[in-house]
Amino acid sequence: MDALLWLTLLFILLYYWFDTAKAKETAVAFSKKACRDMNVQFLDDSVIRYRSRLARGFSGQTVIKRSFRFEYTLDGTTRETGFICLSGQRLLTLELDYPDQSGTDQSNHHSNRIYMHTSYSEESNALRSRTEERPDCRH
Repeated sequence: MDALLWLTLLFILLYYWFDTAKAKETAVAFSKKACRDMNVQFLDDSVIRYRSRLARGFSGQTVIKRSFRFEYTLDGTTRETGFICLSGQRLLTLELDYPDQSGTDQSNHHSNRIYMHTSYSEESNALRSRTEERPDCRH
């Protein structure tokens, strides 16, 4: 009986390990595409997972919801942070802060948050974006 318990635990750990590696690859691909579409440079060719939890999936099943952080640059000198959230292997949200560079006054620095998400329908893979001024939103 102990052997069965240990094998089950080992199977669960291996499944989580490989599923997380696949989710990380998916997050990198979505992040690269968003950076390319926004004409910014994706840095370090990686994402960092900072949160994992169980959640309900699109059709009601239990999935692992993972949140990642990545860095990009607008001008090659400063690093900006973006966030991506996956439900299983599907994209939920992707956020980029795009600083408003129209003014020279740094004390009144606002950023435009680019917020991309996918539709909850199974057949849609298209990203839709909108720009919002969200100085109150902090991660």
